[in-house]
Parts: sequence; C-alpha cells; structure tokens
Amino acid sequence: MQEAIITILTDFGEKDPYVGAMKGVILSICPHAKIIDLSHNIQKHNIREGAFFLFSVAKYYPKNTIHLVVIDPGVGSDRKPLIIQSKNFIFVGPDNGVLSIAASEDKIQKIVTITNSSYFLKPISNTFHGRDIFAPVAAHLANNEPIERFGHITKDWIQLKLPKVQVKDNMINAEIIHIDRFGNIITNIPKKLLQNRPEFRKGILEIKIKDKELKIPLCSSYNQVKQGEFLGIIGSTNYLEISKNQESAANALDVQIQEKIFVKLS
Repeated sequence: MQEAIITILTDFGEKDPYVGAMKGVILSICPHAKIIDLSHNIQKHNIREGAFFLFSVAKYYPKNTIHLVVIDPGVGSDRKPLIIQSKNFIFVGPDNGVLSIAASEDKIQKIVTITNSSYFLKPISNTFHGRDIFAPVAAHLANNEPIERFGHITKDWIQLKLPKVQVKDNMINAEIIHIDRFGNIITNIPKKLLQNRPEFRKGILEIKIKDKELKIPLCSSYNQVKQGEFLGIIGSTNYLEISKNQESAANALDVQIQEKIFVKLS
C-alpha cells in the first residue's frame, strides 16, 4: 500500500502526552502512515501564528499530504471540525481560521464539516478533540476514505488572511506577522512591493517600530553587517524581515506579533 503522509502541527509542546496519544491513534487506524512533526511549539492558543506557520511550510510537502492541525482554544465549544480539500493537499482541524491561509493559497476545492461520529474515537473527551476527532479522521483519510463520508459540504467557515500593507503618502504601514526563534521580525511587506521601488534599490530602509526610528541597510545576507547591527532582508517566505546579525532584533526593539511597523518612502 502506498505510504500516506500525515503532518501534525500543534501548540501542545513536547512535555505532555498529547502528541504521542494522537500518533498512537493514527497508527492504530492507518499503520502505514508516515507521521511528520511540523512543530508543537506554536505559542499557546495563537491561531494567527499557527496559520502563518502552516502557510509557510505546507506547500513544500508531496501531493496528497494530509496536514493535521490542532491549535484549538475553542475545543469543546460549538466550533466546527473541518476537512478542507485543496488542489494538492487535505487539511484537517478546527474551524477557527488556522487552516485558511494555507488552504486558500493552494486553491480550495471542497470543505466538509465533520459530523459523522462513526469515525471518532469513543468516548469523546471535551478537552482533547485532537486525539478523539482530528487524529482518527486524518487516519481514515490516509486510508483513502472519501471526504464526503465524514460530513456535509459547507461554505460557511472562518477565514483568516495575512494583513495587507497600506501605502499612504510616503509611508508603508505594515505589521509584524511572525518572530522566529532567532528574533528575526517578519513583516507582512511582500518582496514584490519593494523590488520595483527606487528607494529600496538604493539599499537603505528607514523604519519606525514603536518609538524607535532606525535607518538600516537592505541586505541579501546577514553577514553583510557586523555582529549586533540591524539589517533588513527578504527572508525565505518572501517577506521583509528586520534582523540583527547573530542577535535578536525582537528583543532589542521589545516588539511582539501584531505590532505596527512603518517604512518610510523617499
């Protein structure tokens, strides 16, 4: 039987038994599944961070990969469990927006609200749908169960979108959408917005974050500045990052996700 790939993305961390329990459920139903841990270190309950993480990595997996996501602060409530079939992938998780950016990028074909409890692990815990609903559903999908059998088609679902930048007067008004473990500040300013502007071809960025104003070079690698110096760089996600060579820009500027950032245009 062809190997099925199931990725798992959660905010569970690595201390507790939760991820291990989900993997056990999956392998009990689909022994041939190949399980890949994307991350279990998403900030607790941070749907936006999970959505951006999934958007950043899902596209690099083989066609027909099942992406299982459990970042679910609404567990036990009336929020819906979803299966989303896109052009190349299947996404499984709660209807809170965490699946929406990645799935939309891959062109959604079908969305199913999961209602068929015959696919669930019994009894169902009110606090652990990752084990009792999402993991078994992902495993049955890996066994080639058609998604229509899990529930009914819906068009009513929660969608998140990456915040759009605003260009007003001589300023780009943007937002911090992610901070990685190196302290790189990832903004929502796309490469395509910058690459055709003459001020960026000059290689200097004038930015304002909170009460701090900086004039920094736009570089193609971190080591183009000295250790501890700020720089701007187009990162691997093709968005502008504010970085500090071998140090944390986020700590130095005391910023968090969703804070505003302004880039001055000449």
